Amino acid sequence: MKNNRTYNVYFDSDRESNDKGWKESYQYCKNYIDDNNGTRNSYFDDYKGGTVSVYCNETEEVVYSEPIK
Repeated sequence: MKNNRTYNVYFDSDRESNDKGWKESYQYCKNYIDDNNGTRNSYFDDYKGGTVSVYCNETEEVVYSEPIK
């Protein structure tokens, strides 16, 4: 990942989508997912069964995704 890129965390289900609105490092976003997936924090409880993703703000690409536990 390039240092000048910023990343955001997206939550998706079949019905809706939300994001954190962040401009953080990839590692910050990945750590957030690792620390919170499977908990009731933030949107994780609302999107259980959906996906949580790290999204690059500059390239508009999903660079990491996993199911929400």
